[in-house]
This record gives sequence, C-alpha cells and structure tokens, in this order.
Amino acid sequence: MTNDEAFQDFIHPLTHEIIGKNERNEATYGGHARWDWDHENSLLTFSDPDNSTLRIKVTVVGTTQGNSWQWSWANRNFEAHTKLGMEQVRDFGKASGYDQLISPFAEADEYTGWEMTAVAAHVLKALGSYRFPTELGYCYLIYREIEVIPSNLDDIPGAMKGKLVAAPGVDLTEPTGVVWDAEQTPPKPEITH
Repeated sequence: MTNDEAFQDFIHPLTHEIIGKNERNEATYGGHARWDWDHENSLLTFSDPDNSTLRIKVTVVGTTQGNSWQWSWANRNFEAHTKLGMEQVRDFGKASGYDQLISPFAEADEYTGWEMTAVAAHVLKALGSYRFPTELGYCYLIYREIEVIPSNLDDIPGAMKGKLVAAPGVDLTEPTGVVWDAEQTPPKPEITH
C-alpha cells in the first residue's frame, strides 16, 4: 500500500467524525445568518436574531488557493496565536509517516482542505470546524472553545433586572456620559457584533 493510499484510509473515518461534530453543533445551537472573523483575537462569531450568538475560539488549520493547500504552521501571514496546536499535527504526521502532514504545501482538490481539517480536528480534539472564503480560496478553522451568548438577555443567569433606585446625591453618570434618573428602569444593553 502506498503512502497516499494509507493516508486516504486514515482520513476517511476522520472526515465522518468531523461531519458528525458539525451536525451536532448545528442541532445544538441552530443555524446562524451571519458569521464574522476576528483575526486579531482568533475568534469566529456566529449571530442570528433568532438564536443565541456563538463566540468560538479557533485555530487556523490552513488555506487553499487554486489547486494548492498550505498548512497554517508554514504560513508566515498567520501569527502564532492563530495557529495554536498546529505543530502537534505536524509532529503527528512525522510520527505516523504521513508526508501530507509535514509538507508545507500539497496539491489540492475540492476535498483537501476538509480532509486536512479533519485530521487537525482529530489530533487536537476539536469541537467542530468551519471554512470561509478568502479573496483567493478558503481558510479552514477548527473550534477550540464555544461560548454561547443568549439572544434574550432575560435568560442570562444572575442578571439583575428591575428598577434602579439610588440614594439622593449618588452619581448615576455612566462612562458613556448617559445619566439615569433615580427610579428609572435601566435601558437594556445592546449586544453589538
């Protein structure tokens, strides 16, 4: 069996594994109309007026451009904090003898990005994965941590609700410059994305 055949046998169940995780995430958290990528903080945010917002800490696995794949660990355009753990994937490739995991570049087809992402998700025990379009191809991510932000602020455990009652002479000026009147119901804070 060639290295390529052995690698294909290895990744086949992993692609089903990550598909299953992504389907469970969809069933658990619902669909979202919008996504936003924050490169500086390595955060992916999914938002929708009908669902809780998801703020996801991610690791960049790699990118495709045309028929080429590049691992994030080999891409100087990604800072170290955006590719956390990817050296473990490369080390796994060395230990397992899979050239595809240790070569910075690979020839790619429409499945390559997802296959490499499935391997990274398996090695790093990721919670899910996502890809988004770039100007020249796609960027592939794995989820390290998912934070759920309820869409209805009344659903936040421990949130204070009610009227503000302040003693005379208490300064009710917020840092934003807004001043509340005593016994006024505080406005609901807005969640911005």
